[in-house]
Amino acid sequence: MNLHKLIFTQNACYKAGRTIAPKGIMVHSTGANNPNLKRYVGPDDGLLGKNQYNNHWNQDKPDGRQVCVHGFIGKLADGSIATYQTLPWNWRGWHGGSGTKGSVNDTHISFEICEDGLTDADYFAAVYKEAIELCAYLCKEYKLDPLADGVIIGHYEGYKPGIASNHADPGHWFPKHGKSMDTFRADVSKLLTANEADQPTTPTSSNEETIWNFLSGKGLNAYAVAGVMGNLYAESALKPANLQNSYEKSLGYTDDSYTAAVDNGSYTNFVKDSVGYGLAQWTFWSRKQALLDFARAAGKSIGDLNTQLDFLWKELQEYTAVFATLKAATSVKQASDAILTGYEKPADQSDAVKTKRAGYGQGYYDKYAEADVPTPVPTKSVDQLANEVIRGDWGNGADRKNRLTAAGYDYAEVQARVNEILSGKTSTSTAVTYTVVKGDTLWGIAAKKLGSGARYPEIKSLNGLSSDIIYAGQKLKLPAK
Repeated sequence: MNLHKLIFTQNACYKAGRTIAPKGIMVHSTGANNPNLKRYVGPDDGLLGKNQYNNHWNQDKPDGRQVCVHGFIGKLADGSIATYQTLPWNWRGWHGGSGTKGSVNDTHISFEICEDGLTDADYFAAVYKEAIELCAYLCKEYKLDPLADGVIIGHYEGYKPGIASNHADPGHWFPKHGKSMDTFRADVSKLLTANEADQPTTPTSSNEETIWNFLSGKGLNAYAVAGVMGNLYAESALKPANLQNSYEKSLGYTDDSYTAAVDNGSYTNFVKDSVGYGLAQWTFWSRKQALLDFARAAGKSIGDLNTQLDFLWKELQEYTAVFATLKAATSVKQASDAILTGYEKPADQSDAVKTKRAGYGQGYYDKYAEADVPTPVPTKSVDQLANEVIRGDWGNGADRKNRLTAAGYDYAEVQARVNEILSGKTSTSTAVTYTVVKGDTLWGIAAKKLGSGARYPEIKSLNGLSSDIIYAGQKLKLPAK
């Protein structure tokens, strides 16, 4: 699966901020002859391509409708097939309508497959496979049985039980290529079973957290870090003293004895022995020479973890195309494939190897990526900060400016309010305060308290917020109605 993420933060559905406990997955297809993701997903992230009409769904009411799904499957600008996640999986989407027994929106994750002219067998096979992989991933994530009644359904299957509007998709498309929702569910179950049997669980290593924190600290996003680590695990199981297993017997060394022999100089053929060693299994003579020189210059063992990480980072920056991909990575697989084909370059770079390494990386992403999400910092109001400044809590002159700026506040705005207070001016109105509760969004608060969710920017401005992130217990000032 070629999974990317571009959340529709401008769509009214996202702004509503309602969540669900996913009980199933609804499969949609777009009903229009346009297989390009850029028609629905935007703005362009460098992979999608530019939508000249700007009619993608990342806007308040796309095409004037209240509609939003959790993901799309279709073509990138280069013609390859990808999945884009467009809502958090546990967000309530606007995709299936409702019926006499309720709404599928309250229970099911949803995605759209971008239709073409419905006759291209190669395109259908590619998006069908991508959809199977997405559903297997979601079934594993939410512990769903793909064969259970009502778990994976097409939009057309939701109408009869009274939980969705009367649509035909994707029932009008699948049979043209010998498929149905029954074969789809069976294929998802088959893949899920195969994955559980064949694919390794999330790899574990005492070094993994150190490596994750090191690479994250260098500014790589979670996709890039996970992609690198999945490859390193495949190469060495994240063991910096790892000697290529197939050579242990012929050389007569273990990992530790080989490392010690190189360190003390009793083994002198480290550079030219063509044996993989270390986190990245450095093998070519010039790279091993560079690693050896780097370790000796640092006064460290050739098998020292931190030394190898420093060397790895130095070397990665020299692989400019790979490094650029890592810096802009929007999926684990994108980063993993870049490391595999552009940095590690093993003899076997098959799709199976790509999938396996990306799978290792996804395991690390699922385990650690949440730690990369910044914890929202309590944001004080401008008035509160101004009064603290007057009390002397933030120092004076340049020190005050530096401290306020470092804390994420707008120094000019705070200082202007300080001047107003000292000159005897008061606020034009007394703001009402609201305490955020779990599940609140700025859009939802504005809709509830101000009569229109579209007024949420006023709340942001009044409270000096630089993002839409709020947290339970936070006190917000509200503008007058």
